[in-house]
Amino acid sequence: MGFKTYTGKKIDVQFDSERCVHAAECVNGLPEVFDVKKRPWISPDNENAARIADVVERCPSGALQYVRKDNGDKEAPNIPTTVHVEPKGKMYVRGDLQITNEAESIHATRVILCGCGKTGNYPFCDNNEACR
Repeated sequence: MGFKTYTGKKIDVQFDSERCVHAAECVNGLPEVFDVKKRPWISPDNENAARIADVVERCPSGALQYVRKDNGDKEAPNIPTTVHVEPKGKMYVRGDLQITNEAESIHATRVILCGCGKTGNYPFCDNNEACR
């Protein structure tokens, strides 16, 4: 599917539903911007760009990204790269990442990779029952 862009005056927010594992960092962090009961569900003009960027960077899967239009800082990758592995296989990875598989090569700063092997969105975790 890929990223869908929600355009704002000072920041654009991008969302990839296939990478979302519903950690709810966005809706809990800025409910006035991220409201799943509204359409569109992301309203980037409802808060300043810096606060939105901060909340987007909390998204562990990288399903949310942003592009600043106000000359604000871009997201900086974790240095060193960090990997947190959960007992059932989810791998939370943050850093300057280049993820390559047979279909594509993706540059990212935040991802949740599948360690259980049951994802329908390889190599990313899709929050399959086996991983919960």
